[in-house]
Amino acid sequence: MLMYYGWADGFLSELGIDDYNSALEEIGNSAKTQNSLRLFMVPGMGHCSGGPGADTFGQYSRAAADTPSHNIIRALESWVEQGVAPEKIIATKYVENTPKKGVAFTRPLCVYPKVRVYDGKGDINKASSFECKKGAIPQ
Repeated sequence: MLMYYGWADGFLSELGIDDYNSALEEIGNSAKTQNSLRLFMVPGMGHCSGGPGADTFGQYSRAAADTPSHNIIRALESWVEQGVAPEKIIATKYVENTPKKGVAFTRPLCVYPKVRVYDGKGDINKASSFECKKGAIPQ
């Protein structure tokens, strides 16, 4: 199962998602849980989409690319059909939320509890300038 949740969701508390994930961790060990569930927290995204963060990653059949690395549905298919579990998904923020106006920036969505961290040297508007790290402060 793949789950995603916007950190800026004004309708639901992210603490509920954290509690749910923690309960799953208690059922089995962390590695076992990761074999069947991946949670992607989306910084700056509201309730399912919107907000100032990169909020497009295939959840509404709209993605910058129709590949497992950019589309959460394709990532799930790849995991089920080929055994390739997603470690990150690249999310896109479009200029004025309009794909025809171009890409404003991209960011990686990391498997929780990892968060993205800027590498300090790359283009701040490109996902490739970020790494997923556990125990870091999200950027």
